[in-house]
Amino acid sequence: MRKVLLPLFAILFTAVVANAQNTVYRSCATEEMWKEAVKADPDAALRRSGIPLTGARKFPGTQVMSPTGFVQYKIPVVFHVMHTYGPENISKAQIQDAVNSLNLSFQKLNPDTGDVVPLFQSIFANCEIGFELANIDPDGNCTDGITRTYTDLTNAASDNVKALIDWPCDKYLNIWVVKNIASGAAGYAYYPGINSNIDGIVMRHDYTGSFGTANNSNYTERSLSHEVGHWLNLPHTWGSTNNPGLASNCGTDDGIGDTPNTIGVGNFTCNTSQNTCGQIDNVQNYMDYASCHKMFTEGQKDAMHVALQSSPGGRDNLSTVANLLATGTETGHVVAPCAPIADFAIEKNYICAGNTITFNDKSWNGDVTGRTWYFPGGTPATDTSSSPAIFYNTPGVYDVKLVVTNSLGADSLLRIAHVNVLPSPGTALIPFAEGFETLTFSGSDWEVINQNNNNTWAITSLAAATGTKSARVDNMTGNSSGSIDEILSPIYNFTNYNQVQFSFKVAFASRSMSDTSELHVYFSTNCGDVWSQRYLKKGSTLATANAQTSPFVPNASQWRTEVISLSSSTFTNKPSVRARFEFVNYLGNNIYIDDINISGNYTGINDDLESAYSFSIFPNPASEIATIKFDLPKNQNVKIDLLDVTGRLIENVIDQKLDNGQHQFTINGANLNGIYLLKCSFDNQQYTSQISFIK
Repeated sequence: MRKVLLPLFAILFTAVVANAQNTVYRSCATEEMWKEAVKADPDAALRRSGIPLTGARKFPGTQVMSPTGFVQYKIPVVFHVMHTYGPENISKAQIQDAVNSLNLSFQKLNPDTGDVVPLFQSIFANCEIGFELANIDPDGNCTDGITRTYTDLTNAASDNVKALIDWPCDKYLNIWVVKNIASGAAGYAYYPGINSNIDGIVMRHDYTGSFGTANNSNYTERSLSHEVGHWLNLPHTWGSTNNPGLASNCGTDDGIGDTPNTIGVGNFTCNTSQNTCGQIDNVQNYMDYASCHKMFTEGQKDAMHVALQSSPGGRDNLSTVANLLATGTETGHVVAPCAPIADFAIEKNYICAGNTITFNDKSWNGDVTGRTWYFPGGTPATDTSSSPAIFYNTPGVYDVKLVVTNSLGADSLLRIAHVNVLPSPGTALIPFAEGFETLTFSGSDWEVINQNNNNTWAITSLAAATGTKSARVDNMTGNSSGSIDEILSPIYNFTNYNQVQFSFKVAFASRSMSDTSELHVYFSTNCGDVWSQRYLKKGSTLATANAQTSPFVPNASQWRTEVISLSSSTFTNKPSVRARFEFVNYLGNNIYIDDINISGNYTGINDDLESAYSFSIFPNPASEIATIKFDLPKNQNVKIDLLDVTGRLIENVIDQKLDNGQHQFTINGANLNGIYLLKCSFDNQQYTSQISFIK
């Protein structure tokens, strides 16, 4: 279910290298996160203040069965896996392991409970809280308690992923599993009282469970228990900061009566005899930063039970009989298999014609017993295997469909224009020039990719290095920090060319001196399967004008020419070369690109042209008028362009279908002086020749 995203709250985390294995542990910063949240929503603090950390707890009534035993409170859980089909798309088994770990932690069932130091054994609590993956979703449908959403936001996740999917927080504990958290965190939670549309926990995939992508260290496996403690209103043991290890922490407290006053463990060690504030510290507590999480205290148990009896955040509804029935987690519920939800991953979206793509069935929610793939334009056109390899021979854009079934139902997924088969060799010849004067991105060989679905590359007449138009990204109205916008060029044919030079003109202004916006230019020799970066400038290095807060429109002096050498063997003589401009906005001003030119040294010979078409240029060199003459053996489409050595178009000599026979055209070189190029296309045969005018 979708909800509106509140302003992004800053969540600061500290990366610390610890233990002999040099494992990198990332701590949480719930206190800083909470303070930032309260700035945006002051009522959140008021709502939380009504939930005491101490007080007599009352059990809700009859105990209920959790997966590991009877408990007083059982919490239905849903894991939302946010992924791009990478390792972060963790298995159901790894998620179930994470739930098992929560049950062991909150029910005093871990095998190392006997390792808790004797001083704290008397207050080592069985919190009598259980967790179970939901079996019924908010719409009453069968679920295994896991959703899976494809999104690039997983690479730098925060509350933004919650806008894509969340379930009612008064019915489920929402846990979002991501690849990376924007701040570098292992995970973070919100205290009770936070606005419902961001309530829940965000965890990195490699801090979820104890196997799969996660290691089996104590801190990693039980980090989720730490975050659930926060979600149930527990502060860190040293108090309401994220600064463990400070002597001044002895002057603060966590508000829990039986957790000793402590400065906290700030280095992920485990010294069980540590005494920092006049008594032995409870370093084995889940709410410290030691590397030996093992226990909650009776006082913490009381605080969590009070939170589960309180209405802010809907925590008081989670364990009710009605909600357990609604979520399919009541005692004795028979877990039935579900119908599958169709999903699939593609090995690559772009290939050259004559190549193969492998597809992988990633369907979820229920086991697949039957499947049928549909591949229009591919060979074979249908398939029933889990990972078919499909051959595409004809350039074009093609759909893909997958239908999956089991005894409980069927589901299908159709992805429109999912496979891009590009011509090889490329159809764009060099010398090449693009000034955006007549180009429209829609329907052309150029492609715009707008990852964040906001402002992106578009043709503008506001400014141009030459002519009247250029390509621009408007970053002043709606483009958020970190947004990425790309332009992909046509496929160029570098056959018989070396010493190739790729040039373009750029104009950019920062919005402030701290702007670090980036422009990358990549090239591919296999139609976009693999890209090689050949250009990167950022911030002040990218800027061609002073920083300004008003929308940047460059004047004639605020353009800079950039030249990229493609003379290495990587690109020389390659038949399929594609360029990609990528702008990463870090709150910069507008950026413009114009006058893309590609030139090179032609190493081939025109014997084929001369013999097949009796092609000739005379006189050559010429002083003013030059004549082009050729014979066509059949009716053909003919295009001949006159370009300068940078690839800029001087004149379109001919572009039409001609009858077979002899043809002759003249070029008026009265205003020309020097060496020029003739780019000739006869149907699918392409040639480049040279012509000179000497005054």
